[in-house]
Amino acid sequence: MEYTPRMLDAALTARSAAAAGMVLLKNVQNALPLTAEDGEALPVAVFGSGQIFTPCCEAAMDPWRKVSVLDGLCASDAVKPDGLLSHKYRTWALEHPAGGEYPLGSLSMEELAGCNRAAIVVIARRPEQTDCTLTDSETQMLRSVTTAFDRTILVLATPGFVELNDAAMACPAIVWMGIAGQEAGSALADVLTAKALPMGRLPFSWPVSRTDFDAANAQADQFVGYRYFDSFGAELRWPFGYGLGYGTCALGSVSVGLDGTDVTVSAEVENIGETWPAGEAVQVYISRPDAAGAQPVWLLDSFARTKLLAPGERETVQLRFPVTELAAYRESACSFALEEGYYDVRVGFHSRGTYIAGSLRSMQRAMVRAVTPLRLDAPESGRVRDRKAAFTYPGEAEELTAAHKYAIRISPRNLPKRSRKKGRDFQGCYGDNEVHTLDDVRAGRCSVFTLVAAMDDHSLRQLVDQFGFCPASVPGALGASAALERYRIPAMQLAAGSEGLCLTKEIRGEDDEIIRRQYTTAFPSATLLAAAFSPDVCRAVGRAVGREMQEFGIHLWLAPSLNLLADPRAADAAGRWSEDPVLTGVLAAALAEGVSKYGAAVLRHGDLPEDAAMSQSALRDTWLLPYEIAAGSYRAALIPSGTFCGEVLGEDSPLVRSWIVDNRYRGMFLADGERYASGPQRIDLERSAIRILKLMLDITK
Repeated sequence: MEYTPRMLDAALTARSAAAAGMVLLKNVQNALPLTAEDGEALPVAVFGSGQIFTPCCEAAMDPWRKVSVLDGLCASDAVKPDGLLSHKYRTWALEHPAGGEYPLGSLSMEELAGCNRAAIVVIARRPEQTDCTLTDSETQMLRSVTTAFDRTILVLATPGFVELNDAAMACPAIVWMGIAGQEAGSALADVLTAKALPMGRLPFSWPVSRTDFDAANAQADQFVGYRYFDSFGAELRWPFGYGLGYGTCALGSVSVGLDGTDVTVSAEVENIGETWPAGEAVQVYISRPDAAGAQPVWLLDSFARTKLLAPGERETVQLRFPVTELAAYRESACSFALEEGYYDVRVGFHSRGTYIAGSLRSMQRAMVRAVTPLRLDAPESGRVRDRKAAFTYPGEAEELTAAHKYAIRISPRNLPKRSRKKGRDFQGCYGDNEVHTLDDVRAGRCSVFTLVAAMDDHSLRQLVDQFGFCPASVPGALGASAALERYRIPAMQLAAGSEGLCLTKEIRGEDDEIIRRQYTTAFPSATLLAAAFSPDVCRAVGRAVGREMQEFGIHLWLAPSLNLLADPRAADAAGRWSEDPVLTGVLAAALAEGVSKYGAAVLRHGDLPEDAAMSQSALRDTWLLPYEIAAGSYRAALIPSGTFCGEVLGEDSPLVRSWIVDNRYRGMFLADGERYASGPQRIDLERSAIRILKLMLDITK
């Protein structure tokens, strides 16, 4: 295979992004990193069939290469996997392609422990697997290895949460590597050997037992993920935002200020370790007053990563956000409001490791933003929580007393101005009695409105109703728009794929002979990208995907869903970003920004929550928030199909408008299924056609 510069650059991007997201969950007795000793590679014994069958992407994707854990470790110059043991696993894998665990009864664990300095155990699950418990064979393997080896590293190549038993927790080091894309093995080797330092932070809460998610789901509404676990004081193995490094960072001086209508947070981070560089993700959480209703104890508002700090080095992270982000939705007024009371600002490195740095007092209730009424059959929020049951930590009360307090005086005069101008109702397009083409629009000879006015009804229906349902010219693409030769309107190609472009790798001719190949890259899953807590990482992945779109003639990419990861046990968990709406929205927006130079990512849903009892407060403050944050970065959006709380979803439905249209979205809409329940009027077709053609002009300029 001849590698092109694009392929090599994409592979490097996938590798660095995967390494940035891997989370070091446990590391005692300096079990990690694995480094060469006396100039010689460290001998290691690698166990688990996951080292061979390393999941890298969804089954539908066919990347141009897949680096397993064993292949990645063998290519490293810092470690040397046991050759005989590796040969046994490779031979067994060829004889058992369906998977399973290699029987360890034929191995002498004492002999392996005498020849190797450390053991690596790989537990793997494919993206579509929902089983989050360890099998009996995996448990027995862990017991055998930890008994023989003092230095055992457990690697979890899983979409998300796994219920870890005593045998797993006996390992001195645990690394969650997620679904890491085609370069999974190379990225893991980089992290284990300190070629890339662990920087990932958990984008979801990790409870002790899988049944804890059942209790969380029973309280769904706005209590999703850590919003439930922290508000109800549930036991966690690791909290949201948690992660270790080889070095240790500490929070230094922290200050909170109020600059006009902006909240400013300054946090000093110092690497207090003596050997390894380290970095942190500074996270700012907000606690709302009781007057705001049934609220979680705290909510993530903003975050920022530090650079890699050398031992003893410090960095001051500055964060800034408008005070209006503190507002909660009031169902009775159809608006977001600042309630009278104290808004505590918490700064830390994870949801259960924060410091109360300041408190902002709203002197009176203030309506900060009115929104489109939903008018759904959804009740008022009735969920309550006992504040005494919430997670607390020693010294919290003293922090609250000592925190500097600022008064917020909000009035319509000093609120940030937000343009909500609405033009005239669209009355249809008016032509000049001539037939125009899209080339005329590009050349400035007519406007897009004039072109649409010249199109006949049949052509408009082809362009609008069949968008995405026409045969694609790119092998493996999901579909295409209609090509209208009369108007020189080309077909736009759509591709799916959560980890990149899901296209056919081998293109065959009539005699089944391979006539050419198209090599796309499998990038890390959305959940692993979210673990990086870095918009820069997501933007780089977006640019790499965009370059492949440009090369293969793909215009729209149905990018990962913006639905919240409410339950990591779900079958599509790897395709979702995080349990937090702010982290999800910010990172999804960064991904779309990276793609935008070459094509367009599509703002899309998985499945909206079908809980008829969900309150409008939960919809506004939690479930729809990622879409509102990301709306301004997307130029194409997929309208959810079906109904929600009795409302038929469509372009003009109140839910969709509040979902994205009222939040700076100016792009085109795709329909997931039939766009119109009955035959559309000409004016509806023209309005949709204008958006489609504007996107075409933007992408193909």
